[in-house]
Amino acid sequence: MLDAYRGTIDDEGEGIDDAIAAVDHSLAMAVREHSFVLSEGAAVSAFSFVVVVNDLHYIDPIVVAPERKGQGLGRDMVAQCLRSLADAGVSEVGATITDGNVASERLFMGLGFTRRGAWGS
Repeated sequence: MLDAYRGTIDDEGEGIDDAIAAVDHSLAMAVREHSFVLSEGAAVSAFSFVVVVNDLHYIDPIVVAPERKGQGLGRDMVAQCLRSLADAGVSEVGATITDGNVASERLFMGLGFTRRGAWGS
């Protein structure tokens, strides 16, 4: 996660301890049956988690290893989450995207998402 965010709009200068805490927090909130991890050997190439906030399912976070960006893994991970949620009868899904994260905005808009406002509004 730390490497994936380094140099992006989501990079807040976090260190390894911050990254571990963020992953631990995400794992604690993740709805595991709808969350996915792509690993190759001992390395994690991508993951996307589904969390539930105020009875709404959100895809948050979605992370792709820097060396695998641009290969469609992010789209594949989100699509897996969406298929899993649809199979479970979930018809409304949100995503959290940092304002200005153009790549994520393009990804989700390309999958049919529409912007509904800022997180928490």
